[in-house]
Amino acid sequence: MSSPSTAEAKKDQFVGSTKETVGNAVGNESLEAKGKTQNNAGVVQETAATVQSYVEGAVDQVSGAVKGAYDSLTGNTTGEAGDKVQEKKGEAQKAFNS
Repeated sequence: MSSPSTAEAKKDQFVGSTKETVGNAVGNESLEAKGKTQNNAGVVQETAATVQSYVEGAVDQVSGAVKGAYDSLTGNTTGEAGDKVQEKKGEAQKAFNS
């Protein structure tokens, strides 16, 4: 299974919504149902992509904090600065996906 993609999700939502609208307009229940299914699949995929990105941000945040603490204890100030960047990147990614 591939990673959930926000772009693919948006495409499925758009195409599904279009099929649903056209199917409804011409009285084609099958096309309308297929469109609704594709639209809903896009919504689910978008949610999965958001959750995955949030979790990746949390991992970066925690990893940066732990590495930073280790580098601080060992006196590695260069590593500590890089770890702080990783931690802040994770915080930003989580905030963006909240």
